[in-house]
Amino acid sequence: MTLPEPSAEVKDPAAGLATAAPDPAAAEATPVDAPAVTPTQVENLSEILADPNSVKPEGLEAAALAETHTPPATEGDLGKLADLPAPKDAAVQIETLTDRDSRKSDQEFAAPPVTLRDGKKSGLSDLEKVGLVVLGALVVGTVINQGRKDERRVVSNTGDRIVVLRPDGTYEVYKDDDTILRRPGSTVRTETFRDGSTRSIVERRDGTQIVTIRDASGRVLRRTQYDRHGREIVLIDDFYEEEPVIVTKLPKPRKDRVTISTSDGNAALKAALAAKEASKAGRKFSLRQIREIPEVRALAATIDVDNVTFDSGKSAIKAGEADNLAALGGLMQDLLEANPAEVFLIEGHTDAVGNAAMNLALSDRRAESVALALTEYFDIPPENMVVQGYGESELLIDTQRDERANRRVVVRVITPLMKTGK
Repeated sequence: MTLPEPSAEVKDPAAGLATAAPDPAAAEATPVDAPAVTPTQVENLSEILADPNSVKPEGLEAAALAETHTPPATEGDLGKLADLPAPKDAAVQIETLTDRDSRKSDQEFAAPPVTLRDGKKSGLSDLEKVGLVVLGALVVGTVINQGRKDERRVVSNTGDRIVVLRPDGTYEVYKDDDTILRRPGSTVRTETFRDGSTRSIVERRDGTQIVTIRDASGRVLRRTQYDRHGREIVLIDDFYEEEPVIVTKLPKPRKDRVTISTSDGNAALKAALAAKEASKAGRKFSLRQIREIPEVRALAATIDVDNVTFDSGKSAIKAGEADNLAALGGLMQDLLEANPAEVFLIEGHTDAVGNAAMNLALSDRRAESVALALTEYFDIPPENMVVQGYGESELLIDTQRDERANRRVVVRVITPLMKTGK
């Protein structure tokens, strides 16, 4: 993979997405050096983007620390992430987040920083700030596996998301899966390894710690929650060899498949029925397979969220619109009370108006906005949510025209499908 210089001839199709007003303080900031990217990191990311199965999660450098974390034993241990020993050959960054460090659900996304001359930038991108320096370095026009049948091309870099064109003409989006965990008041320790993999430890004021292992593409491979007493809940664990999915052998989704309505008084019962239905697959799946294979996702129960839609080209949720999420937030709280390890997939979708690459980035942002709103207004733990956009690929109403009903979110209960251990 080569990392070309930005070119005026290459246009980012997502450059027209709505962004927040420029921060006056950012305009006065001193230019910064672009983070150094090593050949090893570039090669590893290239392999991941070309074939997610080519790099085994358990072989990444950060994976060696997956089960070595010791959470605080007492309240007096809080805030001491700086005292943890630095892993060998890892860059360590520690920060306590403020409102300026965290996006809110009612904010559009900031414009990406500008690349200046002499290796300087107007600021670090969101991806670079969280240790994903190789992903953040991918400029529009970067070619992966050039000349091969699995060649891919970077067509968009919004500063927080990368969109890649596949050989079959479809797109995929990459971003930091930890973004929704980065809330004001939390202290975050990020360890970035030579192969681009990272371990992040998010410590909240109440003593909760969330430990996440990500590969160089920002994809979460393992996420573990520790409460203030050190009790562990493994929420996500993709540290095992995936069993291939043969779509034709999966159960066919029933027309009357379980949908958990926010108006139901028996959400827990329906969730149990959905888990029983999912068990008919006779196996479990990795989080990656659930995200990427529609026939697998179709096995999960959905939660009705028909009243949440977006203005064209927009991804923010206005404060008044958050009321539309109240029933959803209450239902998710009930499910989490019954099972604190419940994991929800928050899907974003768009209509078919506009460029497909732009729509994919936009849909992913919309899913993130909903996840943020559920945390901000209804205290849904962000670690129990996974965000994924699907662009215009799954239209609710089959039309190429402007259609508000297609600019939507879908919430799935994916815990019954997920394998969280070897």
